[in-house]
Parts: sequence; structure tokens; C-alpha cells
Amino acid sequence: MARSNHPRGSIYRAINYQLLRFFRLWLRPTFINHEQTAQALSQHVKPVNVRYILDSDSLADRLLLELGCEASRLPEPLTLDPNAPNAYFCLNHREGFWGRRSARGDARSTSLKVDPVASDGLATRLIPVSIYWGHQPDRALSMWKVLLSDQWASTSKFRKILCIALTRQHILVHFGDPLDVDALTNDLPSIALKTKRVHRVLRRHFKSQKQSIIGPDLSHRRTLLDELLAAPAVDAAIMAVAEASEQPRHRVAAQAYRYASEIASDQSYRVIRFFSIILTWLWNRLYNGIEVSHLERVRAVSDSAEIVYVPCHRSHIDYLLLSYVLYHNGLALPHIAAGINLNLFLVGPLLRRAGAFFMRRSFKEDLLYKAVFDEYIHLLLSKGYSLEYFVEGGRSRTGGMLTPRPGMINMTLRGYYRDHHRDIQFIPVYFSYERVLEISSYLDERKGNQKKTESLFDLFGVFRYFKLDFGQVSVNFGQPISLEQFLSDRVDSDLERIEPDVHKAICRDLGHHIVKGINAAIPVNPTQILATLFVHEGLLEIPEEKLRRQFRFLVTLIDADQMSSIFDQPDAQIIDYFLSTSGAERQLREGESVITITTGGLIDMRYYSNSVAHLFVLPSLIANRLRQGSMIGIESLVDEIHALAPLIDATYFCELAPNTERLNQILEIFEFKPAVDDTNLTPDLGPIAQIIAPHLHRIALVCALLDIQPDLLNDLTPMNARLKALTSKTTPFNPEDLILSEQLIQALTQPQSINQSIKDINTQHKAPWVKPQAALLSLMSAEDLLSLQKLALNLVEENIQATATTG
Repeated sequence: MARSNHPRGSIYRAINYQLLRFFRLWLRPTFINHEQTAQALSQHVKPVNVRYILDSDSLADRLLLELGCEASRLPEPLTLDPNAPNAYFCLNHREGFWGRRSARGDARSTSLKVDPVASDGLATRLIPVSIYWGHQPDRALSMWKVLLSDQWASTSKFRKILCIALTRQHILVHFGDPLDVDALTNDLPSIALKTKRVHRVLRRHFKSQKQSIIGPDLSHRRTLLDELLAAPAVDAAIMAVAEASEQPRHRVAAQAYRYASEIASDQSYRVIRFFSIILTWLWNRLYNGIEVSHLERVRAVSDSAEIVYVPCHRSHIDYLLLSYVLYHNGLALPHIAAGINLNLFLVGPLLRRAGAFFMRRSFKEDLLYKAVFDEYIHLLLSKGYSLEYFVEGGRSRTGGMLTPRPGMINMTLRGYYRDHHRDIQFIPVYFSYERVLEISSYLDERKGNQKKTESLFDLFGVFRYFKLDFGQVSVNFGQPISLEQFLSDRVDSDLERIEPDVHKAICRDLGHHIVKGINAAIPVNPTQILATLFVHEGLLEIPEEKLRRQFRFLVTLIDADQMSSIFDQPDAQIIDYFLSTSGAERQLREGESVITITTGGLIDMRYYSNSVAHLFVLPSLIANRLRQGSMIGIESLVDEIHALAPLIDATYFCELAPNTERLNQILEIFEFKPAVDDTNLTPDLGPIAQIIAPHLHRIALVCALLDIQPDLLNDLTPMNARLKALTSKTTPFNPEDLILSEQLIQALTQPQSINQSIKDINTQHKAPWVKPQAALLSLMSAEDLLSLQKLALNLVEENIQATATTG
């Protein structure tokens, strides 16, 4: 390790002072983790010996280090006294003017070897500092300046001079956590071994830090494709296809190479810079701001595990938004799984260079394509690339989470089975939009219109939205999910020998667990809460005073991971904000302010209401119980909720494990909420109870059909069509609220999923829907239960008549 030992002359002091003054006035670097580092040092009661470690010896790097120390009041690094307690060291000799490194044996007065573990009786802390020239993109670059982006090759003096002159706002300085030298080396007998270990730890730190900031080295895509095609699994698939199709092997291998080229990304820092410029402009035109929460969860695991980002999918903006947030916070961009439908003329190559890799919607029957794609995923993970994919498969048209698809999870698991020396951490990410860009097309599709194929002209269609207010976007990073921990709780045997049925169950359980993690990470915005009130009141206008009161009432009920900062504003300001983003209006009715929406606006509101419905499941169940009678005891309510938990989880993807403390907390909010103008509490319970009521109706209907004629549920498409027609004629229910899903039916017909929540062993021999059916008696009115039983009988009768006619 090299240590600076500058002369103590006044000339050096003057030059150093002037350069530091110039850097302080001219450069605008971004410092990361410096405040946390200062806080960690301040926790020591006794003085510590602080040694800053740079990757390479460079005057410019040392000056940036000093600026970072000034910004966080860390100890001074640029001491001229070699015996002073605070100093800096570097692992490598400085680079040549064009980027060449000096010879290792070249000892200079400015780069002397010293003992890195000598502490002069003080506890020594090493603080590694990584500096990236031309990386930090906080502000827009001009187009040609993207050429100065940081890369894996060492930064030469020439490039640093250009960066100082042209990209002064795009320099990132990352302070690592302090390393305790005694803890690292106290088990070693000699200074040489201690020094060697410190060197090794620091080299590993700088390499992993660089990978987490700018990603793995991207300079060898062709090598990656060659390695992919040489993999045993791909080679075996080439041989199998060649034999089955009676084609020459070289022809099938050429097809495999075309598949690999079609799939693989070609990430380029310059194109990423270009996207940063365009997206900064686009976000400023569309949104009022981007609020990011819990990014520290990613930083905490990025050095020790491979990262797979698993966001919710609400808009095509999602692809761009996550990369933008990671890039502007100094984290490596993921390789993004994108549908082949996005590989459009001009757009596709740009997305590929920004990190997208393209996949076909279905390739189960194409053995060669499947082998190439599987191997590509495995290589990305094994080489340290982070991934991003949407477990829902497509964008949600309803606002709620969709049932996870196992495809990408299956490939990730199989790659991990083969090479599991490093953990994989799934990072749930939730995007909360106050206004979704594609909301009108989603509503058209839900009405039965054909989904439009993406085209280049859709990009230009964005410009027509600039006149609208899309509000703020919130991006929240959820609790990481360790694949190693997840598998250790479920698999006893070697990962390479997992049975197909076990693997299939793991894929299903992991997908469900990830979706619940995404839902738990939702950042709630006022639009979602106010939309919930309008939808479940079923009204086109609500008095503003009542709307404000119920808004705050709902906010006290939810237990969300991160609330939008907009909630800190006064109620009147929140209502005004809602009016600007939703299209609702304020009108006067007999001197009273009333908030009104159109019929179409109410349909839009259902989308945003669905996105937060899972947060109100528990309060809604309690509200239904209170509306049917007094609360006799917490124990009976807990039993009812446990009986319904798997059925609710199958639809809302939420952890419904109530404890007495949480139930009492919600009951206290219901029971002791102060009334306004002598208003009874019951009207406030109505909208809350309605949130879960349609799902309870669906459960009751399925239970009734299972009692009468279970095989009627085997084919849901005609069943739902007849159900929709009958509901509109013979019941007061909304036909859309009684559409049945396979997930609900499976949850009601699989004993293991229900009985896991039932402690009474006497119920094990009964049909799995008996316990949930009994729980509904205290949660639904007798009239609703009777109407649903009649509807089930009508469906059976109609089916019998239809069978007789066709017979």
C-alpha cells in the first residue's frame, strides 16, 4: 500500500491551497454515505486513527476527498505530517497521462510503502473512498458530453482534466463504512500477513463497490454470447434439435446465435447518459416530482448478493423510472426483461443499449430458444449483473396486483440451483402514480375492446398529455427477500436434486411471496384514498367537509410502509391537489362546498382504489362485523379472519394474521372516533365495509355452488358470462363484483391451504369451504346470503336447461 509523503515546503502548501479553492468553487460533486461515515466515527468514545484509502494515487482524487470530508466534518485527510493520526493511502500507483499505470516497482517519494496497521496506540479505522469521474448524472449533460461517462478502465489524467472542464456536476464520491483494522487482523501473527489481508479486503471492496455503482464490465458482449453458446446445456439443445429436425449442426448453432443476439442486451453508458437527458426533460414535463423511499435497503445488500428487482407493473413508464432512480442514486442499472413487442424500429436498439433484453411471450415448445434464454439468465446472475423483471407478466389493467407468473422466477431458480455461491436478493418495488398515463386504454380493454399493439407512433402520443397534471410519482423499495433463506426454510436436499413437483411448488410460493412483498411496499398517495371514498360511497358528489373527515379517518386505519409527503399538507390543500390531478370539481350546493366527479371519472377512480384495497382488508372485515351486530369477543373474530385468510390472500396478496393488539387498535378507531355534528358512526363504516364486501359475496357464491353442483365451476368462461347476465336481472349486486377467479376456487377447494389456518382438528374431515362459509354468517347480512344462494340455484337450473337443450 502506498502512502503520500509530500514535502512540507510552502510552495506545495500554496499550490495545494489554490487547487483546493478552485475545486471548491468550480466542481459540484455528489457525496454518498459521507454523513453516515461521520456518524459511525462519532460513536467512538476514545479518539481513533482514521486512514482514508483511495484506489489510485491522484492529486485530483485527494482534493475531492478533502471536499467530502469538509462536507460532513470528517477528520482532515491532507496532512503534511507523516506521523499525524489522519492520513490517506492508495492501493495503486497513479495512472499515466493517457491511462497507463506506472510499473509496480517504480518507487517514488510520493508513493512510499508504509505499515497500514500501525496505530500508535489508537484504534485504527480505514475508510475506503471510491471516486467516479463523469458518473453522477444529477443534472443534464449536453449530448456530446456523454462521451466522458465513467467506465471500468482506470480514469486517466487526460479524462479527469476533461471532466473537470466539461462535466463538473457529474462526479461521484462514495465513502465506505469504516473498517476496524484490529478486528480484521488480530488473529494474524505478523505485520506482513496483516498488511496482505488488509490489501485483499480493500481490493475486494473497491471491485464490488464499482460493480454496484456502474455495474459489471460491459466491454465483452461478444465474449458473453460465445460463452453462452459453448455452455453444455445450449450445446445439448443444439444437438437434440439437429437430430430431431435432421439439420446440420452448424445450421442449428447459427440459429442459436441468432436467438442469443435477439435476446441479449448491449448496455452502453453513453446511451444511458442520453436517456438520462431525455428522461429528466420528460419527468419535468409530466410529473411534479419523484419521491424515492428506502433505497438504503438496496445498498445494504448490493455488495453481498446478486440483485433482482421485482417491481409492480402499472405503466410502460415503469421500465424507465426504476433505471432513472437507480442511476441518479449511484447504483448499477439492471438488465431489464422486456417483451419482444417493445423491440420496435429505432426504439428497440436504444432500449437494448440502455439495458433491456428481449424475450418472446411464449417459448415452451421451442427447445433451442428456451435453452439459450435459460443460459443467458444464468450467465447474467453468475457474472454479477442485476436483473429486473415483472412477475405479473403484463401491466395491471385493474390497479391491483395480478397473479404472479412463474416463467422468470423458474429460470432464476434454476440458475441459482446450478451456481449458488452467492445469495440472490429480490427487491420488491412499488410505483404509485397519481395519474397513470395509459388509464384510458386500460378502461377500453376492460370494456372488451382489443388490446392495441405497441407502435412507434405511441411515443409521439405522449406529447398530447403534457397539458394534463399527472401529479407526483412515488417509488418505494420494499424489504429484500433472500432466496437463500427462502429455500433453506423449504428444501432439505441438495438444490441440484430438487424434484420437479417440489420446484414447481417453490416457484408458486416464491412468486406469491414476492407479490405480497410488493404490495406491502406500497407508497400511498391521497388520490388512492379519496378514490376509495368515491368508489365505495358509489356517489358522484360528496360534501367537502364529509370528504375531509372520512379521508383522515381512512388514513388512521391503514398500516402502509411509506406515506407520501403530500399527506403532511393541510386537508384543504390536499383536496385542491386531488382536483388538479383527477379532473374532479368543486361546486356549491345550497351554500355548501361539494366535490363532484363524472360517471367516467368514477370508473377511473376504481383503478386507483383497487391499488390500496389490500391495506383496508382487516378494517373492512371488522366494519362488516360491526354492521351486523355488536362485537361479542375478539376470539371469535380472530377465528373468522383465520378461516377467510387464505381466500383473501389469494386475491389481495396481503399478510392477514391479526393479533389482539392490532384488532383492538382498529376497534378503538371505530368506537371512539369523535362524531361531527352529531353524525352517527354507522355512515362512516359503510364505505369501509364495502371495500371487502364484493369479495365476501364471491366467496359466499362459490361456497353455495360447491354445496350444490361443484362441477359447474370447472369452466369459468361460460360460467361468468351466465353469472353476469343473471346478476343484472335478478339481484341488486353489481355484475362486475361477482366475477369469479380460478385463484379463489382453488383456495376454496384445496384442503391444505384452508386448514393451515384452522387449529381445530375436528374440522379436518369436513369440506374445505365449510369453515369459511360459517365465518360469513357474522360478516354478511341474511338478505345478501339468501340472494346469493338463490343466484347459485338459478345458475344450476339454467345450466340444467342448457344441457337438456343441447342434449
